[in-house]
Amino acid sequence: MTGGRVRAARAALIGLVVGVVALAALAACGVTGRWVIGGVLAADLALLAVCARALSGGPAEQRQQPSHDGLTGLPNRAMMTATVERALPVAAAEQESAGLLMFDVDDLADVNYSLGQRIGDLLLTEVAARLSAAVRDTDTVARVGDDEFAVLLPTIGSAPACLETARRLLSAVQGPADLDGFQVRISATVGAAVYPAHASTPTELFERAESAMRTAKQSRSATALFGPEPTPPKPADRPALPFR
Repeated sequence: MTGGRVRAARAALIGLVVGVVALAALAACGVTGRWVIGGVLAADLALLAVCARALSGGPAEQRQQPSHDGLTGLPNRAMMTATVERALPVAAAEQESAGLLMFDVDDLADVNYSLGQRIGDLLLTEVAARLSAAVRDTDTVARVGDDEFAVLLPTIGSAPACLETARRLLSAVQGPADLDGFQVRISATVGAAVYPAHASTPTELFERAESAMRTAKQSRSATALFGPEPTPPKPADRPALPFR
């Protein structure tokens, strides 16, 4: 609590005490007028509300949310969303393409179960460190889920260049890691989507990068670029049987 709120709370409490004393004095003097008593009570209630507001920090402070992940120190999903929202208009103004990569760390639940959550946390911090070391200064790395990371590429040139970057970053992430004496092999899958080729809004860009990530997991290809869902083949037409 800031000094200003402390002073406000102290002043309100003093006023509240004075109001209670005033009520007791009025009662001792035999003053029972409805308006007098009501006025003192109203003043006491107002001071009590001021005190409660000052002690709680007020609505603005209560609405403030953390912007970074507590484990890795990276921006969280809310912060990443805000960053993407700022980046896309800039890309549009400069007629540039922007890419979003979504990484899913494989087998985190198995590591947590077999080696303990502390080793799982070390795995996540290692992934965060490897991604942060491999990106450009202009890129943004964020942890957006329990086992998911996102990388914003504010300028990427083209969809093929975005996919190539996804493969390069995946190569930087994957591989053996010594996590406090435990040898763990880190693996992941990554999906890529590009603005404006695949999406016109930040929400669409996230959705399509996540869709590509799911495609990469299902196909076991490790990387995938967003594309339209394949149309299922039509059943072959059977030749008409001759009438008998």
